[in-house]
Amino acid sequence: MAKVKYTIKENKKVGTHSFYAVPVPNGTLDFMEVCEEACENTSIEPSLMRAAVTEYMKAVKRNVLKGFRCAVGEQFIYVYPNLEASLKDKKDAQGNVVEVAKIENFTLAGAKSRLGATVSKKYSAQFAADVSWQRVDASGAAIDEEDIIDDGGDTPGDGGDTPTPTPDPTPGGGGDGGDGTDES
Repeated sequence: MAKVKYTIKENKKVGTHSFYAVPVPNGTLDFMEVCEEACENTSIEPSLMRAAVTEYMKAVKRNVLKGFRCAVGEQFIYVYPNLEASLKDKKDAQGNVVEVAKIENFTLAGAKSRLGATVSKKYSAQFAADVSWQRVDASGAAIDEEDIIDDGGDTPGDGGDTPTPTPDPTPGGGGDGGDGTDES
């Protein structure tokens, strides 16, 4: 079973006493490194794999720009156009509503046009079965804690109808971790 490290961070944007888990990557593999590994024990040359995947992703990009939801791999990731825009009631310092949000007032001013992504439920379930998590402190030292128990509930990023954005672990960052790393 694979073991992935994670750490806990405080979400200061929301307020005090709000925490979230952040996976600690073992590093980053570039595109060619993954192509080389994918071609091990096959007769396919990594350069041919790279060319085929590059052309495939160009086709995905063209179709996402047309508004289509596109599969990346068999039952793996779906990429789609995503728009982050909202309108909420305006409140005063005491929390009283001073202006009610109305659909007529909704505009795309300040909206973020992003690429969204969701992972299929099948792959998410397989990942959950094949991975364990190890909590670490800021220095990377292991911290003992109980195992995660899957309650069978909806998992963020599991391919459901609405991807759940992941908090951006980088200070001042604007990533959507989902899903795409969104989204979703």
